[in-house]
Amino acid sequence: MTSIPSNIARVPNLLTSQLMLGSISRANQDLFRAQVQMSSGLRINRPSDDPIGTSTVSVLDDIIERRDQHLRNLSHADSVLGNVDAALGDISNLLIEAKGVAASQIGIGSDSQTRDNQAKVIDALLNEAVLIANRKYQELHLFAGTATARTPIVELHQGLQYQGEGDGLTTDLGLTRKLPITVSGVQAFGAVSSRVQGERDLDPIVLPATRLADLNGARGLGVSLASVEVDVGGTDITVDLTTAHTVQDVADLLEADIQLVDPAAVVRIDPVTQNRFEVIPGAAAITISDPATDATAADLGLNMTFPLGGATGGDLDPRIVPETRLDSLAGVTFPLGTIKLSNVGQTRDLDLSSAVTVEDLVNLVEGIDLGIRVEIAESGDRFDFVNELSGGAMSVGETAGGVTATELGVRSLTGNTELADFNDGLGVDIKSGAVDPITGLPDPARDIDFRIDLKDGVTQLDIDLVGAVTVQDVLDTINAAATAAGLTVGVDFEATLVGDGNGIAIVDNTAAPGPATTVTRMNGSFAATDLGIQTSTTGATLAGEDRATVAVDGLFSHLIALRDALESNDERGIALAGEKLEEDISRTAETRAEVGVRARRVTDATDREEDLKLQDVALKSEVQDLDFTEAALRFSLLQQQLQAGYATASRLANLSLLDFLR
Repeated sequence: MTSIPSNIARVPNLLTSQLMLGSISRANQDLFRAQVQMSSGLRINRPSDDPIGTSTVSVLDDIIERRDQHLRNLSHADSVLGNVDAALGDISNLLIEAKGVAASQIGIGSDSQTRDNQAKVIDALLNEAVLIANRKYQELHLFAGTATARTPIVELHQGLQYQGEGDGLTTDLGLTRKLPITVSGVQAFGAVSSRVQGERDLDPIVLPATRLADLNGARGLGVSLASVEVDVGGTDITVDLTTAHTVQDVADLLEADIQLVDPAAVVRIDPVTQNRFEVIPGAAAITISDPATDATAADLGLNMTFPLGGATGGDLDPRIVPETRLDSLAGVTFPLGTIKLSNVGQTRDLDLSSAVTVEDLVNLVEGIDLGIRVEIAESGDRFDFVNELSGGAMSVGETAGGVTATELGVRSLTGNTELADFNDGLGVDIKSGAVDPITGLPDPARDIDFRIDLKDGVTQLDIDLVGAVTVQDVLDTINAAATAAGLTVGVDFEATLVGDGNGIAIVDNTAAPGPATTVTRMNGSFAATDLGIQTSTTGATLAGEDRATVAVDGLFSHLIALRDALESNDERGIALAGEKLEEDISRTAETRAEVGVRARRVTDATDREEDLKLQDVALKSEVQDLDFTEAALRFSLLQQQLQAGYATASRLANLSLLDFLR
């Protein structure tokens, strides 16, 4: 303040001067601070003005900055999703136009010339569809999934290859759940195939170097690492497994601690099953268990008592990963042999003998550049071969005498292949339920699908495929008919699979006065055609076509099929392609609806983020901003105090000792 403290009566002039100057300086400082606050409009201009308030403002600044970033991201997401929606709308209109063309070219009124002209229209629509699929917004490809830097659809071997991957690009939108802002071409267009899915569990064995992170564990929940309790013949010990990374690490840590009590004990990978631990006590039974809060022993299949003589734990169930060695896969001959891969009319015999790991296998298949990709199935126990090439028909088969594709479970045509998967999912036309038009009674003769005339010129096999579901059912039905005709299956005759490539083979070893082995369709059934065996041969083996090839069930494949059917004047093909386009229209509508849901979530999130930012800014203003009314009053008061201080100092400065001696 501007007065001398009352507890000081008589003081030296120097002390009086110092007290007065100090009071005036403080008043000036307060006045200066008030002037700065009023000119800036802020109550806090530096941390020393209010340390607690400064801390609050700093936290709020960080929150507001993050909200600003979220709002920028949300604005960008809204723009991207808007462009995706517009592109899907264009695709939908394009498909409707293509379907109209297909419908107009069926039946009377169309001839080969008009269909050829319309094929050019479909080709133009196909090119437009590719341009739409490759659209970008701010250098992001809208339909490449997470690989937004790649062009999604490119030409390869007269087909269209999808190069994207993932479900969609995500960004920080401040949402609790990730929201993709781009779309996968698989979702929007059906740009890759859903087969060939591995037929068999490859059940890799456990190797010493197998990582614990690559195990499903005995409970199927992975492996959590903690300490386990071990009772060695009545002596309790605790073994810390948190430092283990591989299966061998676990065996070494357990064995080292157990041998402190039982030197002859052994912990190892079971040499018989090769998929679990074996514990062999040396002197007394060993019991391994988990503390109440952990489950490490259970995950490792070790929560049990191991008697003298030893016992094995639970199956560790290792998953296939890129680093998995191929010689660890059950039922697979190592080194691998050669498989036959076909797509878009091109065939490669791929030698896999140099492959050591799963990653090597993936790279070798990708290296032949046929639009075929190898994936590890989500279950982690088998392989999937995926066709990325619209307009192509993928086939995975054996070379002559080979078994590699079968052992890997990826041959595209096996006995287990369902007939419904033939002909791009159209299946096999099998006659059933025929009746005599006169009596109205069931007539089995009218259900015969095809006839096989053998080379002996006498034997005819009438084949009725009613009830057949798989390829093996077809083979069994044909072989049963041969047996009923007095032939010895495997000697005189056999229906089997083609040994080199894929397809159904008819092996005819009967005497050969006749011209050829011939398959003829009966009763208007397309079964022989659909199975690829409606042909004839003078040789010993009638090798059918592979009709179980794997095509991409998507709009590009269907547009290509429609174009080709129009060019070849194939009315049945036009009708089938038109039906498939209807599915594409539905898929596009569903995808567009999902994009609309995402856009709505972005809009809602934007509104919510703006409201929260407004609240944060208001709170910051309460802490940091100046109350001008209070500041003006305080400024006026400080001016009065300063004037009073000057007046007081002036009077005191004129006092002397004589004033006190009067």
